[in-house]
Amino acid sequence: MSLKKTILTNEQKQEIVSKIKKSNTLKNAPTSNALLQYLHDATLNNTTLKEGVIDIDFFGNKEVTDKNNPRVRVNVYNLRKKLITYYTAEGKDDSWILHIKKGQYKVSFTKTESPQKTFQKINWKVTIPYVLLIGVIAFFTISNTTPKPPELWKEFFKSDSQTNLFIGDHFGITGKTITKGYGWTRDFDINTNEEFHAFIDKNPELKKLIKPSKYSYSTRMGALATQKIQSFFQQHNHNFDIRFSTQTSIPEIKEKNVIYVGPTKNKNQFLPFFNEGNPFCNISNDFITIKNHPKIKDQTIDLKSKTESEEYAIVSKYKSLGHKEHFVFFSQHDIGVSATVAYFTNIDSITKFENNYLKEQHHFTAIFKVKGVNRTDTNIQLLDVIPF
Repeated sequence: MSLKKTILTNEQKQEIVSKIKKSNTLKNAPTSNALLQYLHDATLNNTTLKEGVIDIDFFGNKEVTDKNNPRVRVNVYNLRKKLITYYTAEGKDDSWILHIKKGQYKVSFTKTESPQKTFQKINWKVTIPYVLLIGVIAFFTISNTTPKPPELWKEFFKSDSQTNLFIGDHFGITGKTITKGYGWTRDFDINTNEEFHAFIDKNPELKKLIKPSKYSYSTRMGALATQKIQSFFQQHNHNFDIRFSTQTSIPEIKEKNVIYVGPTKNKNQFLPFFNEGNPFCNISNDFITIKNHPKIKDQTIDLKSKTESEEYAIVSKYKSLGHKEHFVFFSQHDIGVSATVAYFTNIDSITKFENNYLKEQHHFTAIFKVKGVNRTDTNIQLLDVIPF
């Protein structure tokens, strides 16, 4: 195949990356999928791409070491193999080829050179009826390209519906740090301005040393979940607005349908809504209790994770104030939310879930056990579903 270089805009490059990520080759490979996006973004930003940088920035390694870590090379090698597989099959007719050259980590693009075509004289009397027929078929095909939304999500994709995606961020404190410098501090027991001022009332000597920060923080989960939900909403010709849980109010929550992605340990405002909207489940102090269900035995599950590589995840869809719908994804760390968002934005798993558990009801709470490495490669197990 003959190749020649040309110029692409950043938007066009992202379209190519997005197409590859949605392909059958990569869509079920979350690490390769996320790594491709990371390398592309880093290339655009002229980030120095070395093994150590990728290991810390992408894989979250907190230890700076001169020793070689094969994790980066192995995962990039696997990504290159998947790109070869993609361009051998699904992408064989693509106009552009994305490369990650051996020994490098930057992403580059080359354009395929179309083979010369032999043009023959066209018999228009014979051809025109077929052209018109193809045009009519194309018109009806294009008019019906937006897929029918799954029953589980239909309230979010109605023509008159609007949605807010709330990302579960973390409240912080500005002032003296443990290193005796000045910076941002996270205390798991302080999640709102009210809790901060209650703490200061008990510790008045700190009043002039610390104050509520103007900034919060969100983990990688927020970006990964937003990416999955954005892609899913685009498929159904719909969009949403993004909010952060520490910077929102009850009126904002009431005004639109809501998706929440984030931890329970930040004591977010959606826990009371969950408890009010669920007739059989209650979350309090990092425990979920199932009680008074006609078919499921009473039980209590401790949601606190002993490790960051294994945890429970709670997914619930329920009716809230003003006839709005809430679709919430809870867990202690990243992997639970990331894995369940991927599950409920995949048409195959949605269909299986609807057929097995939602034949009569439209609302539910589901409990998952999620195991993962590096917060991206995950194994997800559905433990229980409480429909209502």
